Amino acid sequence: MIKIRTSQRTVFQIIASLVPAGAEQLVVHLLEHLDRDQFMPVCICLQPPTGSHLEARVQQLGIPLHFLDKGNTMSMRVLRMLNALFRQYRPAVVHTHLVALNYAYPLMLRYRTPARVYTVHSLAERDIGFRMGPVVRSLAFRYRVGHVVPVAIAEEIRASIQRVYGYPDPPLIPNGIPTDEYAPDADRRLQWRRAHGLEPHAIVLTHVGRFAPPKNHALLIEAFARVQSPSAPLYLLLVGGGELQEKAREQVDALGLQARVRFLGVRADVADILNASDAFVLSSRVEGNPLSVMEAMAAGLPVVSTAVGGVPELVQHGETGLLVPSEDRDALAGALQTMVDSPARRQTMGAAARQHAMEHFDIRLTVRGYEQLYTHLLEKNQRNRS
Repeated sequence: MIKIRTSQRTVFQIIASLVPAGAEQLVVHLLEHLDRDQFMPVCICLQPPTGSHLEARVQQLGIPLHFLDKGNTMSMRVLRMLNALFRQYRPAVVHTHLVALNYAYPLMLRYRTPARVYTVHSLAERDIGFRMGPVVRSLAFRYRVGHVVPVAIAEEIRASIQRVYGYPDPPLIPNGIPTDEYAPDADRRLQWRRAHGLEPHAIVLTHVGRFAPPKNHALLIEAFARVQSPSAPLYLLLVGGGELQEKAREQVDALGLQARVRFLGVRADVADILNASDAFVLSSRVEGNPLSVMEAMAAGLPVVSTAVGGVPELVQHGETGLLVPSEDRDALAGALQTMVDSPARRQTMGAAARQHAMEHFDIRLTVRGYEQLYTHLLEKNQRNRS
């Protein structure tokens, strides 16, 4: 168990839950890689535990992990519990994500937290939330009450913060991943395929993401139905859970794709699944700076994606993947067919994607960016108090 010092370097990472998704993975990566000589992390989830592999990962690190059992509505009880944690640890840095800002904001002001950071994981127009969300964000970012720093994870998100709040110069710290964990391995590839009934020569397309409206699984399934592979078995693997999963299953059944589309659910072995795949596909309507694309590229996969959010900042069209317009079924189907028909192109693009990921997406770059921001804010606070 890590001993947490109630010192000026204690860092709160506060998020709604650790259900596997992009923002939640970033939190876990920050907890894993923060320099413990400088910062002592504490993770706080507003909601009850879910038993996810991300929760287990934090617990294995010995990092304090607190659950506040929030329901679906704003809760004064949760605010009181969070207040008790602020009083106990007196954090030097409070780093919030998504809805957690609504609860942490008044406490950061009350306890005069030296460094206050909020990562904007989507376009500011979508991130604004509802109920207390617009009020809190307007106070924090438009009127600068409390000096909470909004961090953009992509250039498009950075521009949206400036557009929505008039915030002049928000920091840009792109997301990152532990690229070493996704290194291609031929033996592991064959083992995973054999264990899951996939032929060694099959062509496997994979999507990782929650079954929710922004991900637009319906478009992906429609496009995949138009892709043909006369020379090898062709599969689409759908990794994730969510409220639209059953609807997606119904669509697969209606199109007669049951033998070609597999629903794998929420998984802890995403790296192995990507290693066993031939290309990655994303059909989203909106995105921030998707970790799933970074993971796929780190695994040496070419990416076929809609050109939304920060995706064009990650994927170089024609070099590491193919980008198509959002909501364009035929363009998406055509790009997938290109990948299916061109194994040499898949290999060339995949190798370029792996190289780009190692150079630009490694989590150590992301963590270094946040450590530098934390240190800058702490030093600025110290100067202001002198």
